[in-house]
Amino acid sequence: MIHLPPLNLGPRHDAVWRWLACAALGVLLVFGAQRPAFAQQGVITGRAIDAESNEPVSGVSVEVVVGSGRALHSETTNAQGEFRFAGVADGRYSLVFSSLGYETKRVDGVRVVVGEGAVSVGTVILTSVVFRLNPIVVTASRTQEKALDSPSSVYTVEAEAIEERTTTTTVDHIRALPGADVVTTGLSQHNVVARGFNNVFSGALFVLTDNRWASVPSLRFNAYNLIPATNEDIDRIEFVLGPGSSISLAGGGRAGNAFGSSEGIGQLSFRHAGLIGDKVGYKLSGMYFKGTDWEYIDPIEQLNRDAAIAEGADPDTLLIGRRDFDQERFSGDLRFDFTLGDQTTLILNGGASRMVSSIEMTGIGAAQALDWTYTYFQGRILSGDLFAQAYVNLSDAGDSFTLRDADLVSDNSLLYVGQIQHGVQLGERQRFTYGADMIRTVPRTDGSINGRNEDDDNILEVGGYLQSETQLSPMFDLVLAGRVDYHDVVDQVLFSPRAALVVKPTEEHSLRFTYNRAFSQPSSNNLFLDKLSSPDLGGLPFPVRGRGAPSQGFNFRRDCTTSAGVTGLCMRSPFTPGALGGPITSLPLDATMFWDAAVQIVGAQDPQAGAILGLMAAPTASQVGSVMRALNPTTFGFDLVNDVANVPQTNPMITNTIEGGYKGLLGDRFLVGLDVYYTKVEDFVGPLLVETPNVFMEPASLGAYIASEAARLGLPLQPADIAALTEGMARVPVAAVTPEEVDPTIQNGLDPTTIILTYRNFPNFDLWGADLGATFIVTEWLSLMGSYSYVSENFFTADELGAPRDLALNSPKNKASLGATYRNERFGLVAEARGRYVEAFPVKTGVYVSSDAVGQDCATGTCLEDYALLDINLSYALPISRSTVVTVTGTNVLNNKHLQMIGAPELASLWLMRVRQSF
Repeated sequence: MIHLPPLNLGPRHDAVWRWLACAALGVLLVFGAQRPAFAQQGVITGRAIDAESNEPVSGVSVEVVVGSGRALHSETTNAQGEFRFAGVADGRYSLVFSSLGYETKRVDGVRVVVGEGAVSVGTVILTSVVFRLNPIVVTASRTQEKALDSPSSVYTVEAEAIEERTTTTTVDHIRALPGADVVTTGLSQHNVVARGFNNVFSGALFVLTDNRWASVPSLRFNAYNLIPATNEDIDRIEFVLGPGSSISLAGGGRAGNAFGSSEGIGQLSFRHAGLIGDKVGYKLSGMYFKGTDWEYIDPIEQLNRDAAIAEGADPDTLLIGRRDFDQERFSGDLRFDFTLGDQTTLILNGGASRMVSSIEMTGIGAAQALDWTYTYFQGRILSGDLFAQAYVNLSDAGDSFTLRDADLVSDNSLLYVGQIQHGVQLGERQRFTYGADMIRTVPRTDGSINGRNEDDDNILEVGGYLQSETQLSPMFDLVLAGRVDYHDVVDQVLFSPRAALVVKPTEEHSLRFTYNRAFSQPSSNNLFLDKLSSPDLGGLPFPVRGRGAPSQGFNFRRDCTTSAGVTGLCMRSPFTPGALGGPITSLPLDATMFWDAAVQIVGAQDPQAGAILGLMAAPTASQVGSVMRALNPTTFGFDLVNDVANVPQTNPMITNTIEGGYKGLLGDRFLVGLDVYYTKVEDFVGPLLVETPNVFMEPASLGAYIASEAARLGLPLQPADIAALTEGMARVPVAAVTPEEVDPTIQNGLDPTTIILTYRNFPNFDLWGADLGATFIVTEWLSLMGSYSYVSENFFTADELGAPRDLALNSPKNKASLGATYRNERFGLVAEARGRYVEAFPVKTGVYVSSDAVGQDCATGTCLEDYALLDINLSYALPISRSTVVTVTGTNVLNNKHLQMIGAPELASLWLMRVRQSF
């Protein structure tokens, strides 16, 4: 009990005083009773550090916000980068960090429960604007370095941009980067190269996923829709330009994705990561995708299908031309990280991806992929400056088949790789990095792809390298490197030197002067391909076959003499009678020898014409000349050629490049990069091209002969009749100019008259180009990006090269992009718009050819048309749950229907909506 002394104010006033005092005491007791409740309210703590220096960042404004973006509490970090909020009520909040010179960052899912103690958000990493524009990269030099310090031109896509964009494959993230040539042939089918030299079924770009070669083992093509990694797995993408061009996907929570589209596309994906004890980390991810592709009917597939049905094939079971436009695939990936010591980590991971159904373009026509499975197992150890790894990539083509002839594609190939690398730092200015690689390719195709080469097609490649990085002064860095490689099939030792001088007048600017001699070894396809492309040529016995050049190459005889006394090339014909040795027999280049066979072929299509021609005597070589025409595998017409050339075994392609580059930060908000390069290419490995022309009767002399025979026989033929008879006979191939390296036991004895598509090393050529990239951070909310690339040549005529065939780089001379991104972390809103322009370009890759014009350019010949596209992306974290993010992505939103490759479907707009839930 509390006693209050009287104040002697009189009885009345004293009573009042006692009443007021008791009331005041009651208030104090009430507030005193509430003090423990305040102490039980939530507390949030944490610390902010710089992403580059790992040092604490003081003066950062930290706000506790609710879903609508309204701030409830605000604090500022102290000198140690620490912050503390007290008196936070029950609930789920977001923290928003902002500071001058840093990107705004939001941390979602901060749950406060009164009575459970303080909530720590741990260490929050803030990225400065300068660091965002000049990040750490590792791909170019094999060591960590700033992008401005790199001896190569490197462009990156960071995790933030990857998370915010909905894609069907990782390729969608690099479309707008400088120097990137991206060709899309379906919903999730792409071909990507740097600075041109694109092809269907391309493996020219070196694609790495966490240091692992990601291409399909023996076929060596980059099937981006078979890479098991999901968007959530990727922490960063590095795109390296130049002779050693590559794309590297670096692995990065728990998250789940689901997206769908107006085109009937659906995808589910998830990623979960955690710890087992304090020594083992794990990550599990997976994805399922299903959609309906844009439709395209290949006329050659349809021609072959109709012919097979006419011969009695059941349309319901016939696989020729039977395209399934439904795409479906799924994948899974598992990884464990074991901490073995302070500086030692063991990483074990593996994954698999199955392409249930998809249409994939190849150099010999499209294939229907059915249950194609790609699997990998990888082990890595990192201990200080030592890195070592071993992995195996496996492929199983399942029930896949080629659509032009329904041949089964059997591929159970393997790729074994072992690598070791070590670095030594000598003082503060010198570092050496050295290592060795071993690659073993084991094609297993059951004869379906490598045919007659199946028992002798393994490849072993070994190599070693040494790189020196010297800081000559604070302003000058010198990088020197050399690599030696051996390929046991080509049986050559190659040396690849590299030199780069990086000049840094300030920390924000760098100049690069580089020389690089890089090489690309022949693939299994280049050396061992032996695959039928289509069963026949409109009923004629001239099969079309894709082949790699054998060890002795392809060699053509030139010692056959015609009846007119002309000695030259030799030909073989399926119409050669057995008495003369059959199709294997080499004959002089004289189409008139098979006049009767041509008459029968014309007569089968037009009996009246056949009857008239049958009355005429067979001409001689002196009366009717002969010409050679090579098959155009896109139109199945024939293009005039003057000669053939021997095809040696495929040699490595050598690329010599001199490059100057500048990359700099202007005012800490504007990053610009410009690269100008000159490249000389030696022994360029071209795409599959027809090397064995067919033999026809020369139209002018043929028409004159038919007119003279009609007059001799008294036939009442009008000029139009003679022209029609001449055209009919002149379009019949009667023989083929084929090499000595044929086998009469293959393909019912018709291998000697097979039309061969093969790879050829082209004579040396040179070109130059430039790449420009820029990023301008206008405000903390708004940034602008742009790129432009130019290459001086993208088509070389046979005369320019001194080669028997034209060569196309299958890429544009000019391409550009321009984009803007608005990012408001407080409200969880991201809006992006991006425009892309690609100039028209000619195409010659395998059976896909845009024109038969000699010396074509896009002003006079037929090219893929240029196109301009607009893409948009909207991402919004829902106010009621910031861990739930809805993204809407539109590609080609103006619906500019266009082709990006001959033989591919016409692409229209595509809308995707994704819901991402983090836990």
